[in-house]
This record gives sequence, structure tokens and C-alpha cells, in this order.
Amino acid sequence: MTERNITIGFIGAGRMGSALAGALSAAGYPVTAVASRSDESACKLAGRLPSASAVSPQQAADTVELLFITTPDRAIAEVAGSIAARPGLMVCHVSAATPRLALASLENEGALTGVFHPLLAAGSREQADIPPGTTFAIEAAEPLLGTLHRLANAVSGHSIELKSADRVLYHASAVLASNYLVTLLDRAAALWQGFAGRQEALSALLPLVRGTLDNIENIGIPDCLTGPVARGDVATVAAHLEALTGADRDVRDIYRVLGRATVPLALSAGGIDRQRAAELESLLEKCA
Repeated sequence: MTERNITIGFIGAGRMGSALAGALSAAGYPVTAVASRSDESACKLAGRLPSASAVSPQQAADTVELLFITTPDRAIAEVAGSIAARPGLMVCHVSAATPRLALASLENEGALTGVFHPLLAAGSREQADIPPGTTFAIEAAEPLLGTLHRLANAVSGHSIELKSADRVLYHASAVLASNYLVTLLDRAAALWQGFAGRQEALSALLPLVRGTLDNIENIGIPDCLTGPVARGDVATVAAHLEALTGADRDVRDIYRVLGRATVPLALSAGGIDRQRAAELESLLEKCA
């Protein structure tokens, strides 16, 4: 039997489960079982896969060789404790922050356990996918470790290995880069309320964000940095801080904290000298 013949099942038919099941099926892996708290969700996902059936969680564990638990993080340990495993069954969850220990009850029954986290923000269930180039953070022992590396390669992804101690910082990094980008854009759009609507603000800001992401990819950090801190434009930064005194306190604090964090990048890129860096840091510190 070749590895592409490994039967795969999912417990959890939400966005991440839908994305991963679809990607693995498209890569030639038979996804044969889908279980969910909602029978309707399980049937919908199974219906989009050529060889899958909607089953109970225990039936999924009994009939596949590799089982993914793709429920919300808070339910992983509960789901793992509710099913029985057979020796040699491979079981992974896909949470960034949840330790592999959440699957300990299955490991105690002879299962091989691991973590297989795709570093992405999945879309709706119907549109969720795994874009080429996605990085998977993997934690497992052999032989499951090698299998997970090959799964990542099969869906045109990359893989990195994490120890349990690395997982919290890895997750915090993802939160800063993805979740808090949403918050930052929400606060940025709110500053337009005096002269334009929220949707108009987002429509205008999103191309700016996409261009910045392209510059990060093509030019790199810190050379892609632009803006008043990158130029050492103290007067403009001071004007921003003055204008933000009338905005919500948290917006001014966000601007100040991010501005201070940007000064070393501007210095590293060569856009400012140490004297101008000190002036910017002093200005941003005064507004604490």
C-alpha cells in the first residue's frame, strides 16, 4: 500500500476541517469519513468529497488510518476522550496553541498522536482552501512525523517542526500577524468617520495593505518600510499624535507603541540616524 492510499477521516466539519479535507482529497488522499456535532455539516462536507461518508466520531476512528480532529480548540480534549482508539491509529489535531497532550487519552490506547497546524486564516466553509505555500507546524514522533511532512508537501505546502514549548510563542506570532491586523484595520477605518463611511475607508485601505504585503515579500523587512518614521519626519509624527488626542485612547496608544517599535527598523534600514531616532523615541514616549 502506498501512502496515498492511507484512508483519512475528520471529526469537525468547520472551516479548517473543510479546507484540509478538500486539499488532501484533491492531492489524491482518500478522505473516507466525516463526523461533526452537526449531522448537516458532516453531510455537506462529505458531499463535496468523492469518497467520503458522514459517520459518527467513533465510526471515523474505527474505519480510517489517519484521523484529524478539526473541532474548536476547547473541544479537542473532550472529543479525544469520547472515542476509543486502536493501536497504530494516527490522530492529529490542527490547533496552533493546544498541546499534543490534549490527545493523551488516545495515545494511552496505542494511537500515534500529533499536531498538524496550517498557518492560514480559513475562509467560509464553502470557500475554504489551503493555498500553495502554506506552512504547516508539525509536532509528532516517527513514523507519524514523516507522514505529516509528506502530507504538507502533497498540498504544495512547507512544514516546520515545533516542540511543545515552542507552540505558545508560535501562536502569539500568528495572532499578531493575522488577528490583530483585523483590529488594526478596524481602528484605522474608524479614523475616517468624520469624512467618509466605514466601507469606503476599508475599500481605500485594503489596496494599501496589499501593496505593503507585496513589498514585504519582494523587498523584505526593513528595506520595504515607508512613512514618517522611516523618513525621520518628526513634525508629521507630532501632528498625528496631536490629531489623535481627539480619537479613542486606544488608537493613540496603538500608534505610539507601534511607532516606537518602528524606530529601530527605520534605523536599521538607514533612513534615519541615531539622533533622529532618539528624537522620535522621545516624542513617542512623552505621549505615554
